[in-house]
Amino acid sequence: MDETAQQTGYERVLVPVGDKSDPNNLTELASLLVDPRHGAVQFVHVTTDRSFVGSQEAWRTGSESVAQSQHQLRQQGIESTGSIRTARNAVAGILEEAEEYDADAILIGWTDTDAVSRIVEQLLRKADCDVLVFRGDADPTNAESLFVPVVIPPDENRLRMTAILSQRSEAPVTFAYVVGNENTEEDGWEVLEKSATGLEAFGVQAETELVNGNDVIGKLGELSADHDIMVIGTSRGWWLRQSLFGRKTDEIAETAQCSILMHKWQGEVPPE
Repeated sequence: MDETAQQTGYERVLVPVGDKSDPNNLTELASLLVDPRHGAVQFVHVTTDRSFVGSQEAWRTGSESVAQSQHQLRQQGIESTGSIRTARNAVAGILEEAEEYDADAILIGWTDTDAVSRIVEQLLRKADCDVLVFRGDADPTNAESLFVPVVIPPDENRLRMTAILSQRSEAPVTFAYVVGNENTEEDGWEVLEKSATGLEAFGVQAETELVNGNDVIGKLGELSADHDIMVIGTSRGWWLRQSLFGRKTDEIAETAQCSILMHKWQGEVPPE
């Protein structure tokens, strides 16, 4: 995103869609994140079935999903286009489409299937643009509260994205810090103050919350019950990295009592 994005949103968002309805409300989320005046959303369905019968069916169902999503955004006055692509695998197809479309963000759903988890992880590592991964059953346009756990002050790219989401949804932001065995309340208040100050630079005021607890994931699950969307990152400084990658990818999602939006900004290197 460029410097004006703190008020307007992404300019070119790519949304991969499957052959079913939108289970993660990605279309609604795209409407919040894209620049409503100059931005556009491209929906893409990737098929890997090269047999004649399988390919025809994949194109038919994929086209229906793409058309449905396009129509939904056009009703809101947001420019949207669609594409059906055949590739050797889903990740390759999405990355090829993102490059051709010159996307500044990829928005993809997060489910509890191993196949989808592997696709998400590869996109987080390989995409040359922002990647946003969303899991939630509720319409994000109806969100009334955003929850952002922190252990270090968020990068300005994540703060910018959070500000866009807050401004477009009119949902207030709460930063939370969990004090455990390896940190102190003083550390926590310092991080919270810097996080709130950073977000304020993008025009959004935030609340802060400091709690004690050695079970970080469990505590975040408890706190999330009072919010609608939890925003988390994937940086090397992120304390949940072992849960967000590897075989425990879905642990956060299973514990959280709200929707989850995982954000990797362009150029950020996920942990090994």
